Amino acid sequence: MKTSAGPALFLAAVVLPLFAPLPGLAADRDDPNNKSVVRIFVSTQKPDFYQPWQMGAPDSVSGSGCIIAGSRIMTNAHVVSDQIFIQVRKAGDPRRYNAKVEFVAHDAELALLKVEDPSFFKGTRSLELGDLPRQRDAATVYGFPEGGEELSITEGIISRIEVTAYSHSGRYLLTLQTDAAINPGNSGGPMVKDGKLIGVSFQSFSSGENIGYAVPAPLIRRFLDDVADGSYDGISTTARRPGRPSRPATSSPRRTGCPSATTARSRSARA
Repeated sequence: MKTSAGPALFLAAVVLPLFAPLPGLAADRDDPNNKSVVRIFVSTQKPDFYQPWQMGAPDSVSGSGCIIAGSRIMTNAHVVSDQIFIQVRKAGDPRRYNAKVEFVAHDAELALLKVEDPSFFKGTRSLELGDLPRQRDAATVYGFPEGGEELSITEGIISRIEVTAYSHSGRYLLTLQTDAAINPGNSGGPMVKDGKLIGVSFQSFSSGENIGYAVPAPLIRRFLDDVADGSYDGISTTARRPGRPSRPATSSPRRTGCPSATTARSRSARA
């Protein structure tokens, strides 16, 4: 989906037909983090703003997520936007389990899911939340990008830590930029350093190679603290985008998650 403002970005879920993602590292079966990663399947139905008395056509998208404390799944807000039905499956397990949205933060691009069947969490591992990494720290991205059914793992470094436009919400918030490949279907997947969650993948840059972005640990922690009382109050900020506005040629965000580029659309939905 293109917009008229903001850098050219991809959300990390798959919704639009895109080129095949770059290959990731083969999933290491001995990697304990594999037990924390899930694939998310979402049936969506968006409103028809031209004919508001009816809904748009149903669609199917997929993204990624990770298990955190409290038997919850962390993912992106855009992965579950306009959802009518959600299922999840663990890495290496073909069985799907029904899930529902517990909390969503569209401004911070985060959402929490609950799985209805507690047996889903048997044999899984909760990722502990880490701290803000430093520039040039190593980072590993886990997820289920388009182009295969099994877990994909890519590695890189943290190349920038700065305020960047979030293409889903239009907000300018802190992000981690990495050269680890983030492709359609990676949306909502964990970015890990030393076995801890340091970010949640959510978008990539459409006009450059291996420029991906993740929601950083401090924003994740703020979201979790906010919803601890049972509701999400949102991020209050008067921050504006620094510097001059980008030229129109460089401001066409495309999502890579349910909404655009890091969410993956099902083959039947693309056909």
